[in-house]
Amino acid sequence: MNIEVRYLSKSGNTKKIAEAIAEEVGVSAKPITQSVPAGTDILFLGGAVYAFGIDEELKQFIADLNPSDIGKVAVFSTTAVVKSAYPHVKKELDARGLSSFDKSFNSRGAFKFMHKGRPNAGDIAGAKAFARAIIG
Repeated sequence: MNIEVRYLSKSGNTKKIAEAIAEEVGVSAKPITQSVPAGTDILFLGGAVYAFGIDEELKQFIADLNPSDIGKVAVFSTTAVVKSAYPHVKKELDARGLSSFDKSFNSRGAFKFMHKGRPNAGDIAGAKAFARAIIG
């Protein structure tokens, strides 16, 4: 099975979760500046909500994905205020014709005075469990 992990992380929170997922599935986590190769069975894709939506750079990354190159996308995110970035990312994936898992993973992320110390060890363990559940 060919698995890739890509993420957009401005604060480092999403990168921590991406690295935990990548470690669990035995690949390297890479920023969205690196393309996804054809023949990817599962793409773990991470981002966050900034000002009530996902970053334009992440939207563009999704728009540039070739649906015939990717079997299915597993979404993960870190957020400070909203519950999850999943609905925002799923909307973009659906518009591009990309299939995604119904299950997603979200961790709180430290932002200014909120959620200090997050993602923490429990969040990392949760991300790894999510990765295991996705790859079966």
